[in-house]
Amino acid sequence: MDEAKIEKKEITFSGIPASPGIAFGEAFVVNVEEQPVAEEHIGAEEVDAEIDRFTSALAATETELGNLHRALEDEMGEEHGKILDTHRMILADEIMRGDTIRAIRERKVTAAYALHLTLDRVLTTFAGIKDEFLRERAADIRDVRRRVLHNLLGQKIEGFSALRKKAIVVARDLTPSDTAGIDKKYCLAFVTDSGGSTSHAAILARSAGIPAVVGLTDLSRHAKPHDQLIVDGITGTVILNPTPESIDMYREVQARYRELERELLTLRDYPAVTLDGHTIELSANIEVPDEVDDALSHGARGVGLFRTEYFFITRATLPGEEEQYRYYASVVKRMPSDPVIIRTLDVGGDKIARWVGDLEEANPFMGWRGIRFTLARTDIFRTQLRAIFRAAAHGNVKIMFPMVSVLEEVRLAREICEEVKEDLKRNRYQIGEKAEIGVMIETPAAVAIADHLAREVDFFSIGTNDLVQYALAVDRGNTKVSYLYDALHPGILRLLRDTVAAARKNKIWVGVCGEMPSSIQGALVLLGLGLDEFSAAPYLIPTIKKIVRSVTYDETRSLARKALGMGTAREVREHIERYIRDKRPELGEFLPEAAS
Repeated sequence: MDEAKIEKKEITFSGIPASPGIAFGEAFVVNVEEQPVAEEHIGAEEVDAEIDRFTSALAATETELGNLHRALEDEMGEEHGKILDTHRMILADEIMRGDTIRAIRERKVTAAYALHLTLDRVLTTFAGIKDEFLRERAADIRDVRRRVLHNLLGQKIEGFSALRKKAIVVARDLTPSDTAGIDKKYCLAFVTDSGGSTSHAAILARSAGIPAVVGLTDLSRHAKPHDQLIVDGITGTVILNPTPESIDMYREVQARYRELERELLTLRDYPAVTLDGHTIELSANIEVPDEVDDALSHGARGVGLFRTEYFFITRATLPGEEEQYRYYASVVKRMPSDPVIIRTLDVGGDKIARWVGDLEEANPFMGWRGIRFTLARTDIFRTQLRAIFRAAAHGNVKIMFPMVSVLEEVRLAREICEEVKEDLKRNRYQIGEKAEIGVMIETPAAVAIADHLAREVDFFSIGTNDLVQYALAVDRGNTKVSYLYDALHPGILRLLRDTVAAARKNKIWVGVCGEMPSSIQGALVLLGLGLDEFSAAPYLIPTIKKIVRSVTYDETRSLARKALGMGTAREVREHIERYIRDKRPELGEFLPEAAS
């Protein structure tokens, strides 16, 4: 039978939405797997020549990575280029080099097999660690091994270099060096079996404005080159071999999405003010300076959350004060009058850096993370604070401490801030002496003592992602209980109400920087609870602004009051959706079912 005439069955895959948008196209399946390496022995007289081959392959790989580094830097910016630093550190590692050469000499095996043995021991150790960031570092090690092996064997890695027409990139995983070689005009979307929303591929996709879905488990096993795909980066859905009916449906979804995007962007320069005159500030969450352009183009009034850990965890060594200062100042100088809230280092949990050392914990989300880590490593904390205060001389910088649970942490952190400022002034540095200090409200304990915290700081920013997780005792990454993770749970709403009340009583402002405002239900109830600022991913800002400008503050206050008296998240959600259908039907397009 002619296989070309066999109708392929439509299959739907669900993953993690990593970068929004809808894409149609054929699959470009990236074949960057390692070649199998057999145990092959050599004679004693061949050992020196084999070691020379190994060192030559290392040199060739270093040249290759250097070229990729420059390509990525030119395409995406300086900070994205640095994500290849880990690869180059692995390549230069003396232990890896020495162990491989020793295996060649002592076991009389080829360089390829010796390298395979050396790095396989490291990867076996990584395989037993349930940590997203370390899993991604294991991918970096495999990528380096793959590249050295290809150079040893005289093989060329095609990867993205073979992409010469528009297609959807399908892969088991995508390392930074994989994505560095891509010509963005040919890539319609990224889809990967592995990875999370913080993976390299996800970050690069968002920065490049390319739709992406990650965590698809086994899509690459089913997709064949030139198979047709639909990628929905809004909901995390990928359809393989779509039927004409599915294509027509998603064409409509894509058209609505693009039209809505165009319409929403016309609001860029308008304030986020309700129909009855209540104003809220809309800021952007960013991870790297390159995202400032995106924030400004979507109408952000400053940065509500600058996640500094990305600068740290993508490196093999700690960044120094001067490097950090330039990094932070590059953002502040772009927004000299608007606030830029810089969160101090928030490693721990699922964010691990190689330079930390042993951070393996039985329950890392309850462990050594956030302010707990920086107060224990005051050398790192002081260096970062010095850089931030210096950057604050260029604009309106605010400093925010993460993962606060006790009052003593805030008092000690503020003491260190004062010591750092005095030292900088003694050494005649220009600093932002009046930079406001705030804390993230992410733990139930912080809510319970919010009245005390509010007397010590200038502002609160509620991190709803962790607050929901800790308050409901739900690991949102655990599929067995993730259905319980719901920011509209009445218990969460009451925690938010109490936080706002404590802020109001002590005359400080309060914002939110978690994912809760990204849904219309979350945005409306947060507005009604009286928050002063929402900070969200840049592409969400026009949507939130449209919602704010379409309602009255009094209506949302009434919504919130009624929601606080309800018993379940479902009741809250249905209550808000009834309000939208009855009072503001023009907002119905932002309800989840409208996107499908």
